[in-house]
Amino acid sequence: MAVSVFSWLVRHKPTRRMVAALLLPLCLLCASCATLNTSEEVARKQELQWPPLPLMPRIQWVKEIRDQGDAGIAKGMWQRFGELFTGEVENRIGKPYGVYFDERGRLFIVDVSYGVVHVMDAKEKSYYAIGDLEKRTFRSPIGVTEDDRENLYITDSGASSIFRYNLKKRKLEPFIISDLARPTGIVFNKSNRLLYITDTTEHQVVVFDLKGNLRYRIGSRGNAPGQFNYPTDIYVDGSGRLYVTDALNSRISTFSVEGTYQKTFGRSGDTAGDLPKPKGVAVDSAGNIYVVDALLDAVQIFDQNGVLLLTFGSNGANPGEFWMPSGIYIDRNDNIYVSDSYNRRVQVFKYLDVKDTSTRGVEPAGNKQTEQ
Repeated sequence: MAVSVFSWLVRHKPTRRMVAALLLPLCLLCASCATLNTSEEVARKQELQWPPLPLMPRIQWVKEIRDQGDAGIAKGMWQRFGELFTGEVENRIGKPYGVYFDERGRLFIVDVSYGVVHVMDAKEKSYYAIGDLEKRTFRSPIGVTEDDRENLYITDSGASSIFRYNLKKRKLEPFIISDLARPTGIVFNKSNRLLYITDTTEHQVVVFDLKGNLRYRIGSRGNAPGQFNYPTDIYVDGSGRLYVTDALNSRISTFSVEGTYQKTFGRSGDTAGDLPKPKGVAVDSAGNIYVVDALLDAVQIFDQNGVLLLTFGSNGANPGEFWMPSGIYIDRNDNIYVSDSYNRRVQVFKYLDVKDTSTRGVEPAGNKQTEQ
């Protein structure tokens, strides 16, 4: 059909008004065919809860996001029309790593395969990508965070740099191009307006202000308290406390807002409660610590003392399963976003707090009984 329409346009050379009259029915037809989510997905999420019934659930699967449609963003009329001639463009996720959801409802997904950051705004019904896929703007993007002035910061481990992207002006520029070897995780600390970056091969957390000035460094290589062995990810909770994934030491280390070492938990192994290959780390509103483990293909939840509370996920490609998961982010409503890297998707879960009266008898998340 697309070829026939194109041939007619070339042969007859119609006016703009004739083109509009011809194209409008086609665009309306495309709009009527657009679908966002299936009823099967809605049904599945009611069944996927951890721990399973009859125990009181704390975590519920919500959905998966593979492209802009899964995020509730329909393609625009002219985009759909253009695809009649150029072929369908899916804006699909290749290999997600860092993930972030801001207070304006925008979802940011760092895509290592395509070298871009997907920006999905369900409220505004818009999608775009930061970075040029063909020119490879980013060599190896990993982490993403946002400050309080609508500036996005993206770590590019391959370029040993940090990029800044102004969301209002949609302007990308190099921000930090020195003092870093292999930046991976990044977080903005609202309590002191500083950026904390894990410099993996330097075995440190490096701290910068929003002008790009180096303020101080945390840690050195080793396995003593406060030291690191290839740190990868970092998170800050509401009080400013830092949580660092110390990957090859198989542990999570916490620091005060000033960078003073506080405590560590975790150990090597291959069973629930071990951290053989920890990746992303995040904290929910109740102070529970979530650690993504790429070897276990699971997310493990610990209390502030490092006691295992619950594990969810296993190896596979079905909803609630993972294949080499990496990044994690928890928004202010306790929605949990997990980058399921080799399944080419981000999975969304929900923490069911005891204060949420819509849930069925949720037990307190601080309960120290270990769920195996």
